[in-house]
Amino acid sequence: MSEVRTAFKIHLLPNNITFICHEGQTILDAALRAGIELPHGCTRGGCGVCKIRVKGKVDFGRVSRAMLTDQEKESGFCLSCRAVPLEDLEISLIDGASAKVIQHDEFYSFLFKTRTNL
Repeated sequence: MSEVRTAFKIHLLPNNITFICHEGQTILDAALRAGIELPHGCTRGGCGVCKIRVKGKVDFGRVSRAMLTDQEKESGFCLSCRAVPLEDLEISLIDGASAKVIQHDEFYSFLFKTRTNL
């Protein structure tokens, strides 16, 4: 009997952080919900700002062929705003840099400071 997965693990390098992506959720949405700021722009597959390296199977979604070519797909790239995992993944930014991570306590501290200064 095959097991039906409802969530996948995504491991972000070089940050060495693993986060969960639920079935049908894009990589970008899962990262943002986990406090990881992956680069992004239009969030509709048209600008290419969110292009990342990926190891593992994804549903690429509907994207502009000018922003993600078939050759790039075969070489392990996807647009995080449209790509949905089909298995556990390993991802990295295309330049190999670390992604910015927002700690929840920093986020709430920022909100509190902003509200008190209004």
